[in-house]
Amino acid sequence: MEELVEEVLVRIPPDDPASLVRAALVCKRWCRLISGASFRRRFRELHPTPPMLGFLYDRYSGVDFVPASSFRPPHAFREDWRMLDARHGRVLVMNVGSFSLMDTEFIVWDPVTDGLQKLPILEFRRSSWSAALLCATAGCDHLDCRGGPFLVVVVVTDVSGQRRTSAYTYSSEQGAWSEPITVQHHNDCILRLHRALVGNALYFNYELNTEILEYDLGRRELSIINLPSKFHGWHIVLMEAEDGRLGFATIQESKISVWSRESGPDGVSVIFMWTDDGLFTIDLKSNQFKRIGEFISNFGVVPYTSFCTPALSVASMGDEEPRADASSA
Repeated sequence: MEELVEEVLVRIPPDDPASLVRAALVCKRWCRLISGASFRRRFRELHPTPPMLGFLYDRYSGVDFVPASSFRPPHAFREDWRMLDARHGRVLVMNVGSFSLMDTEFIVWDPVTDGLQKLPILEFRRSSWSAALLCATAGCDHLDCRGGPFLVVVVVTDVSGQRRTSAYTYSSEQGAWSEPITVQHHNDCILRLHRALVGNALYFNYELNTEILEYDLGRRELSIINLPSKFHGWHIVLMEAEDGRLGFATIQESKISVWSRESGPDGVSVIFMWTDDGLFTIDLKSNQFKRIGEFISNFGVVPYTSFCTPALSVASMGDEEPRADASSA
């Protein structure tokens, strides 16, 4: 009978974690089943693509989490934060409350557990820059890595003289920032919220769309990819395409066009679009779109994708009922 119950519960849609919590509160047996490591692992294997639980955007006084599922974080609004990136169950933000233009404090936040990790101060001029967060475990399938090691990469363009972009890397295992590496490029500036992770490389977009910055994480090398002239000046969004290639999306004559470049592993393909009727998500795999709000953020929005299965306390003795604790993915 327990095997049959598991077969039913493991098929609960991953974007409805509230149903898993309600099922776990039915009785101790179901609670032990759902909160167990074996169930969580099988749940992720059956649903290999983490759902979009919500998205984050900058408000005037901080960062706001807007749910797109039944998941609700313990703290949906964070004051004095600026949104930067979200990947592999964690979120990268910048603390703007008490630091100068040269001193920057980054924070890695887990919306599910509400855990925070503050990084050492990094000194750089915040005029043309971007940052990315990613899992640091080699060969990870990212089904259950939110508690593992991570990397934060910050790329900065020097706009004071000859154009060059430098990259700094923070390793949670080493607890320190690396020395910068540098590449020369044309007269252009990095865009803060335009980046993509494809395979073992990060890609960042420049403002004029004449080139793309590539950071090879394995070799720790920077290089420049020149874009064809027909793309210069377009508004493009870098992404990992459905077939795992580096690509980008843009709008041409009221149509969404998707371009790709080189092969790689699997990817996701949900983009955001503002229209006169509000903010929409567009799934490029299923061609489905969904209206999710009316607000507009000048800094864009960042999707938060993650599994969220409940962690519940069960008394080992007596008749105490299971109780919900902080959720974990």
